[in-house]
Amino acid sequence: MSKHNDIMKGLGLHGQAVVATLEIIVDPDGRGPDLPDVARRIGIPVDDLRRIFPDDRSLLIAVAEQALVRLMDSCTKAVVKVNPDDAVGQFLALGKAYIRWAVDHRVQFRLISGHPALDAAREPELRRYLDSVIDLMTRMLERARDAGHLRQDENIPLLVLSSRAFAVGLAQMIVEGRLETQPNACTPLEAAEQAMADFVTRIARATTRRKRRGRG
Repeated sequence: MSKHNDIMKGLGLHGQAVVATLEIIVDPDGRGPDLPDVARRIGIPVDDLRRIFPDDRSLLIAVAEQALVRLMDSCTKAVVKVNPDDAVGQFLALGKAYIRWAVDHRVQFRLISGHPALDAAREPELRRYLDSVIDLMTRMLERARDAGHLRQDENIPLLVLSSRAFAVGLAQMIVEGRLETQPNACTPLEAAEQAMADFVTRIARATTRRKRRGRG
């Protein structure tokens, strides 16, 4: 409990509820999370918690929203470090940032990607963050196309979908400990980043090969 108490120090009731909810989610013996369980873990009457979160769903959405805010912040910081004229490089940086976020925030990743009580894509409060990422990916690929790194007739919405599926699947494998490291990768995270780089590079290579065949 000492670690729990250290985390709770200095947090308001909202922050304590978020931390307690994440602790319950990661606990294999936990039932919830629900408001009574969270209130019990914090050590307050459940009615006090209901003044902030009227029901279990609102609490879960608040926890997921905080996780998505951190994801967006991580992605933004990674992308701005890359030359704005290098849309492919920014796209790769975005994918790597997502994987690192999933590794660093495994409980939050599981909550957003597959918690049985939460479908992030159907919650308006959460969907806007997912749409922001999709919009960012789309604009990057459009710039890559305009710069000649993708075909002019490339199906960008489909490419966004396949890229999202690849990134989520890769993150899922590493979070679950199912990603095998490669000979030149020291850690599963490095292996995942190499796989992401290979995926993005193959997109550009395929486009280049098609261009060359067209010229021939």
